[in-house]
Amino acid sequence: MASSPDPGAFELGDYLGVLRRRWWVVLLAASLGTLVAAAYVTLAPKTYTATTTVYVTANAANTNQLQGSRTSGAVVNMDNEAQIAQSNLVAAPAAKALHSKLPFAELIRQTSVTVPANTTVLEVSCSASSPRGASACAQAFATSYLTVRAAAARGKIGFEVAQLQQRETPLLTQLTKLRQQLHALAPGSPKRPTINTQIKNINSQLATLRSHISALGGSVNYNPGSILTAATPPTAPSSPKPLLVLPSGLLAGLLIGLVLAFVLDRRDDRIHSARDVERFLGLPVLFRLRQKRLDEPATLSAPRSGAGRAFTELAEAVGAGLGDGNHIIAVAASSPGHGGSIVAANLAAALSRTRADVLLVCADPQNTIMRSLLGIRDRPGLAEVMAGKATLGEAARHVADDDRLRLLTPGLTTAALVDHLDYDTNQTLMTDLRRLARYVIIEVRATGEVADAFGLAEFADAAIVVVEISSTRKTDAAKCVGRLDRMRTIILGSAVIPAIRRSVTPPPSAAPKRPVARRPESGVTPEAAREEPRRPRKVAASSATPGPGDQHD
Repeated sequence: MASSPDPGAFELGDYLGVLRRRWWVVLLAASLGTLVAAAYVTLAPKTYTATTTVYVTANAANTNQLQGSRTSGAVVNMDNEAQIAQSNLVAAPAAKALHSKLPFAELIRQTSVTVPANTTVLEVSCSASSPRGASACAQAFATSYLTVRAAAARGKIGFEVAQLQQRETPLLTQLTKLRQQLHALAPGSPKRPTINTQIKNINSQLATLRSHISALGGSVNYNPGSILTAATPPTAPSSPKPLLVLPSGLLAGLLIGLVLAFVLDRRDDRIHSARDVERFLGLPVLFRLRQKRLDEPATLSAPRSGAGRAFTELAEAVGAGLGDGNHIIAVAASSPGHGGSIVAANLAAALSRTRADVLLVCADPQNTIMRSLLGIRDRPGLAEVMAGKATLGEAARHVADDDRLRLLTPGLTTAALVDHLDYDTNQTLMTDLRRLARYVIIEVRATGEVADAFGLAEFADAAIVVVEISSTRKTDAAKCVGRLDRMRTIILGSAVIPAIRRSVTPPPSAAPKRPVARRPESGVTPEAAREEPRRPRKVAASSATPGPGDQHD
């Protein structure tokens, strides 16, 4: 048996095959993801966002420029202003104006401040559960920011004025002392010029300080800016966003569906394609029907149909591979169902058309389709031959309209068939069958309760493993190949057929009778005719002279 390729090696066709088989999983997951997203959009609490635009002007509060700020070249550092607008200093008056009992941190989390590039504009946005609440919040924060900024300017100037006034007080005290000293001196005292000079210097300093105080009090800009665009109640919620949530739910569902599809496919033990046969079993595919599904046939495939031509090619490949002489071919079904019967019957018919006389042996006691395919009624078969109750000539019957094809059915007493499947009986049966026809096709099954007849494959010259797509399990197919390998039976390859739609098959006794022309038995050698007609526990060869029950069905 050939070594199988790496079963874990995936190609692009394998991924596409998984999607073809598991598309319903992906579709279901994508639909569920979209439904969950739609439910979230419908049921989730709505959030509304309003925005107020504030124009910031330079005032006494901030006349310095921070190197590296985003508003390079401006007299206002907008980075600092954005941070101030989201501080507790601004949140406290805003909360008071809104009559809100929320903590300052919660209010700040509901707001956001952005600075458009190369501008001195603040966009103050606030989110709330209602449109009016959002607009009131944004307006309150903008107004509070301007109020705080104006107060900061006044506070800064007041602090500077206080500093200047503190410098003025000691100068006034010193000036008073000097004037007292000057008044106490005599008119011609030499100290008078010195004190006068000191008094002039102090007066000069006081004049400079008073000039600065007057300038700070009268000409400094306290204007913090203005509101360019007042907040208005939004007409639609800002969250959740359907255009964002719905595609996200769809993509999440698709991703989950793809993962589930590949997980399910990796856990699936069934064979899904001809490439799986080559990869997991290491067998060449000799025959393949490319239909997606196959209806359970009532007759053989027509020779000129697509399936009929494919079976003819399989027969030519089998005949060429086996060469001259009489040969036994085992058609081994690796799973329950009628796949093995369909392949065995059509292969036998194709060999009878293109090669020579063929005997089809159905060793599956539970087979219910073979007689329908070939138009044969219930009669003694393999079970009676194995028990010595009938000869091959009595049991192997010609198929209607084909003188070179005969069928050996499981028989009437199939329950006792397994009692006679010992090695010597099997060997004798195979010897007689080999003499009876050029090609002997034996249908056996490797799984289930009817797998006891699989031992007949030991005496076959070659075997074909039948795999039914989406029905055959890898473990069952591997067991079938392993049993054939242990029997040292040469495996020519595999026959891959699509999954078969099961139909209710009428009981064999109710099968319609087909009138057929009577034909004489053919293909029986004189040596086979001279065999002992019946032997218990041994196989009897067919008789050259038809018996009373040796009539065509």
